[in-house]
Amino acid sequence: MKAIWDDMGLGVAVVDANGLCEYMNPIQSLVDGFGRVPVEGQHITDLYVPHDVKCIPTLECLQKGQPLLKKSYFYKTTNNYLASTVSDFFPLFDHGKKDGVIAFTIWTGTTSLVKRHKRSAKGVVPEKSPYEYYTFDSLIGKDAALIEVMNEARTAAQSASPVMIWGESGTGKELFAQAIHAASTRCQHPLVPVNCAAIPENLLEGILFGTAKGAYTDAADKPGLFEEADGGTLLLDELNSMPMGLQAKLLRVLQEKRVRRLGSRTEIPVDVRVISILNVDPLSAVEQNILRRDLFYRLAVVGLSIPSLRQRKRDIPLLARTFIDRSEHRGNSGEIVLDKEVLRVFRDYEWPGNIRELLHVIEGSLALIGDRLSIEWGCLPRHFRDACHNAEAPRKAVCSPVAPVVTPSAQKTFYDYQTIKRSNVISLKECVQTYEAECIRNVLRVTGGNVAKAARIMELTGAGLRYKIKQLNIEDDE
Repeated sequence: MKAIWDDMGLGVAVVDANGLCEYMNPIQSLVDGFGRVPVEGQHITDLYVPHDVKCIPTLECLQKGQPLLKKSYFYKTTNNYLASTVSDFFPLFDHGKKDGVIAFTIWTGTTSLVKRHKRSAKGVVPEKSPYEYYTFDSLIGKDAALIEVMNEARTAAQSASPVMIWGESGTGKELFAQAIHAASTRCQHPLVPVNCAAIPENLLEGILFGTAKGAYTDAADKPGLFEEADGGTLLLDELNSMPMGLQAKLLRVLQEKRVRRLGSRTEIPVDVRVISILNVDPLSAVEQNILRRDLFYRLAVVGLSIPSLRQRKRDIPLLARTFIDRSEHRGNSGEIVLDKEVLRVFRDYEWPGNIRELLHVIEGSLALIGDRLSIEWGCLPRHFRDACHNAEAPRKAVCSPVAPVVTPSAQKTFYDYQTIKRSNVISLKECVQTYEAECIRNVLRVTGGNVAKAARIMELTGAGLRYKIKQLNIEDDE
């Protein structure tokens, strides 16, 4: 049975009647961060810190002598690894006497980690590490612009200095962050990511710094992400979305290397390296007053600008080949290739969504390829084909203010010499608004109506572009 359990794709653990661990299979040990820690002979409470100390499913099953099936369970290991699972607990008996518990576990919060372990993918941290991340070997590309940044990142990984990474959406900024952590001396400790734009302002402070019991209604003693990342790395994604007031508190924590939980008077020392990610140029963020200048100086000790896909188009064939080989839609029908015309289209396209967009286009094409062995124009997703048809004129409208694209509806506003001579009046405001409206409409066509992408292309905030759309009466159906 042990030989079977060792090769199973789900976690298996056995404890005896005293709650001591007798066996844990390799995948359970790896995912829970015990790869280099002996667990046999240790009590279950010395390995896991349950979400509710009054209800430990293993001990509950042992006490009642009855199975606990499909038990949804959230726990933290004693080495600060968090997981959410669905588990089955079965009591074990020896001649009618309770003798222990066996548990079978599926991870609902670490599915990708389990899959990578099962298929032994190339480019992850060696199995001796309790955590798995992308490494520099995972990054695909041979373009000089990418290689230069990778060399800088490799050098930066060996220091303890904060790193700031910026670039357009879809360029692989988080992959760089994981690779830096994996190559550092902190790789045996967790990399804790937080998306500063995805969490409401009133919750973000408590999540980062933790809470003390009584800080607010129903507040409990809970460590924040700084404490969870102690000894490792904290990844602040979309830092430019963090409220300015919270940026000041973050600066103090970075300077003092101590964190105070919300509602507490006690400061807790932390040893954390911070890697921050921005989707805009940091100096522009400082000028727009969405990033504190002093925080920029503190976090951008090492700065990495990730090149966009249109800056490294020579890598497109290599990236496309890799995505085809890794795709689940590929099947066993032989090697699928790119049609020469499709490859030309890929090289001419501007890729506003960068590598992420290329991946989605490849996945969509493989889903529609049928029995063919070549990705042709007709296989490409329709929205991508429409974007290719509309891409040329919108780029001119955005990038060439001296030669704007004027639609028939705008002709009445861009006055010629005779019109001015007859009326002696020209509304500059109306002229500018019409030009702005046409630029915005064109970019929205390229992005398929995605306001966030359009805002990045036009170097505006999402809120700023929405205000312009409303001000210029651009309808949704347009």
